Amino acid sequence: MNRTLFPTSVVTKAFTWAYQELGLNIKQASDILGISPSSLAQTTLLGFESGTQEYRIQLAFIRMYHLLITVSEGDSDQMQVWFNKYNGDLETSPLLLCTRRSGIEQVTDQLRLMKQNKAGGMGSIENLGQNMAASDATPCVAIH
Repeated sequence: MNRTLFPTSVVTKAFTWAYQELGLNIKQASDILGISPSSLAQTTLLGFESGTQEYRIQLAFIRMYHLLITVSEGDSDQMQVWFNKYNGDLETSPLLLCTRRSGIEQVTDQLRLMKQNKAGGMGSIENLGQNMAASDATPCVAIH
């Protein structure tokens, strides 16, 4: 069975929606994709070609974002706090981890685990930052 590729402009629009909903700016989004902000801005209308690294990263980020929506029950404020603050299980903030090569997958794995725990009655997004609170972490600064 062949998988149908999503239209590139739709993927880019969904990626843009996701990073903006998490309170990120274009510089932070371009760091996640490993490109310059001007390259991201130039592709906003048409998107990246299917199969490119940027296209695949956008899809992975969108999947991660949808898991975060599920775990947080759609609470945008809690999603932003969780994504930008230090997470003891990840040993960094999800935002900073997403700028690394396999970081989005690591964050996605963490969210899957939290979703399973939540389904088993073992927590909610309020508990996502347990280690964060225990470590008295401060918000991560913007990526330069």
